[in-house]
Amino acid sequence: MEEKGISRLEFDQNVDSSQPTVGIPLALHSLEWGIFWAHLFAELGFSVVFSPRTNTKLALSGVESMTAETCFPVKVFHGHVRYLVERADVLFLPNVINMPTPPEEEGGFFCPLVQSSQYMVRAALNIPHQRIIRPNLYLREGPQHLAEPFYHSIPHPFRPSWLKLERAIEKAWERQELFRRRVFSRGEEILRETPVGEPLWIITGRPYNLHDERLNLQLGRHLAKLGIRAMPMDFLDVGSEDLSDFPRMYWGLGAKILRTAKRIARTSNWYGIHLTNFSCGADSFIEHFYRHIMQSKPSLILELDEHSAVAGLLTRIEAYRNVVNNMQQKSLAAAYGVETDFEALCQ
Repeated sequence: MEEKGISRLEFDQNVDSSQPTVGIPLALHSLEWGIFWAHLFAELGFSVVFSPRTNTKLALSGVESMTAETCFPVKVFHGHVRYLVERADVLFLPNVINMPTPPEEEGGFFCPLVQSSQYMVRAALNIPHQRIIRPNLYLREGPQHLAEPFYHSIPHPFRPSWLKLERAIEKAWERQELFRRRVFSRGEEILRETPVGEPLWIITGRPYNLHDERLNLQLGRHLAKLGIRAMPMDFLDVGSEDLSDFPRMYWGLGAKILRTAKRIARTSNWYGIHLTNFSCGADSFIEHFYRHIMQSKPSLILELDEHSAVAGLLTRIEAYRNVVNNMQQKSLAAAYGVETDFEALCQ
């Protein structure tokens, strides 16, 4: 449902008229954890609104508000917050420190700019601190450790009881996990539907790139128009992948990217595209590890920012498609002992 350009939740909210409207920017961590944030505040009786999907105007608004040079996703985040400042009573801008990890010993940390995003945007837009709900959240510790930071960050006049907050967190976490399982289920369906021998492109990257069509220049739509079968890494459950050869992997999303790369490298008809940004410090390291895992298997790394254009994106995709098709043809020829017309095989 759209009302005055604001993306409202598509489920019934038990709104308490005495509670303020909470604005959640649909950027950075919210592209992965927005379901948890939204259901939590809805369970507490708040009216919840998201900012709209990123467009050129919103992105430019963020770029213009910057007080320091950052990666493009952080600039876009500023635009989303700027949009909500006059459309919500309070803003939910948490300091999200880390994310759940498959083995407990992993750090699972978000990048420092994601962790500190609320400090930057609050200074840039001069937002009063009383208008911000900003808990320090260690998601890796699980829902049982989230009640205290949420409790103390909600303004006192609107603060729920401890028991109500714990129940709301539990329900919202369950909804987040349910969504995650549904995404994995859809990924399994896509794998079953993929014909044997047909290439499947797996797109790795951070959720705020993979699932924002302004940041990824509508990559998914372009691949579909070209007849390329592709799937984001979030549709794969790679938690069981062994990452012991990277024992000090600090970044949570970096670990997920490398686990996905390992699955791609050992699956004959899978090919990898890694979507990233210029000025991404964490990915400047991850890209080297990604290529190391792929070894001789061809892959494509796409670095995008506010200056990137679709024409350049398509040129690189089409060139990579030729490489993939040639490799698949050679693989099939080796398997069957004959030359194979790959294009005809896929029709």
